[in-house]
Amino acid sequence: MPSPLDKSKSSNELPTDLLPVIKKSGILADRQFDELRNRVLAGELPFEPKLLATKLVRDKVLTEYQARRFLGNKSHGLMVGKYVIHDRLGSGSMGRVYKAQHQLMGRLVALKIIAPEIVTNQRVVARFQREMRMVGRLDHPNVVRAFDADQAGNILYIVMEYVSGQSLGQRYRSSGPLSPVDVVNYAAQAALGLAHAHDQGIVHRDIKPSNLLLSEDLTIKVLDLGLGVLMEADEQSSFATADGIAVGTIDYMSPEQALGREVDGRSDLYSLGCSMYHLISGRLPFPGDTPVDRLGKRIGGRPTPILNHIPDLPSPLVQVLDRLLATRPQDRYQSAKEAAEALQGLIRKKPGPSARVISEPSPPPPAAPPPPPQVITVSPDYARWFRPLASFALASPHGSLAALIGLSLAIFGAGYVTAMMMR
Repeated sequence: MPSPLDKSKSSNELPTDLLPVIKKSGILADRQFDELRNRVLAGELPFEPKLLATKLVRDKVLTEYQARRFLGNKSHGLMVGKYVIHDRLGSGSMGRVYKAQHQLMGRLVALKIIAPEIVTNQRVVARFQREMRMVGRLDHPNVVRAFDADQAGNILYIVMEYVSGQSLGQRYRSSGPLSPVDVVNYAAQAALGLAHAHDQGIVHRDIKPSNLLLSEDLTIKVLDLGLGVLMEADEQSSFATADGIAVGTIDYMSPEQALGREVDGRSDLYSLGCSMYHLISGRLPFPGDTPVDRLGKRIGGRPTPILNHIPDLPSPLVQVLDRLLATRPQDRYQSAKEAAEALQGLIRKKPGPSARVISEPSPPPPAAPPPPPQVITVSPDYARWFRPLASFALASPHGSLAALIGLSLAIFGAGYVTAMMMR
């Protein structure tokens, strides 16, 4: 089976000796490097760079990302403060995210390096540092915790909890639209995380599917809390061009944020509604050919009704989405907690991995069967002399009938005899 390192540079670009490159990177402590060098000199490990790199990856001394860097003769950029870079997890408009490990404590973390062009703005850096002090107080199961934030030379970075999983944006790109049940469950969890952040005075400002991380145990964690201030404080980048920072967020930002007005937690709820709409329908709530076109529709109009795309979407869910996407903040849910409760009301179980059913309006209970007809027995008020005969007829209807027939025949016979004697 080919090695992942086969994609490395061609042989004429490889370093002739890998050990100096590894030494210069600083990722190994002096004792570790000395042991590695001695094993190479003793012939226990191959000297040839690619073979040595492959062996060190198999022995988990190096990661594949580190080995590819070394084979490309790149020793820099693998140490940030006290953290050793293991792998690149992703990148965005505000910087790149890496999987890293604290060199002394051994704790795995996610390390985000802020884009250099942002770091040059001292006003942005000062505001970022103030926001990070508040973010450090956050502790909630639906929020990615921040452990550290610092500046090493010209590198500004934030160290966060490492969570194995994928963002909802990644899941959407790989699998297409998500089921409404899953999206409601995820959004309810995100709203709980946002409620905690809002209580601490932190507005996210950039809620979108790529900032909602789905862990392996199906828990949603809100990413990048506190980093929205970098966009807001950097006047040079806001709505700049198709390559600018705001372009990736226009499709989820609130009208008041698009207008440059002061925002509060209700702006995050609008962005959450846009994210739900997109994840469920696969369409943007405000379609358009250009960012400016989409931005104009967001400011001055209502989103395309989601029922145009999914006609059978349950009406309770449509009502919640409509309120999240209300143009005026005062017409939305007034807190993330209120939004979370509304979303929880759509699922029969507490939001989490077991949530499965979106509730529909309860059908009316079946009508009770009509009561059986009531039989009322009425006793006639007979004359006193007739009551014994009536009682006998009720007690023995057959016997009274036979007696009546016999009496009739006797009367008829007596009349017949009398008539014959009178002739």
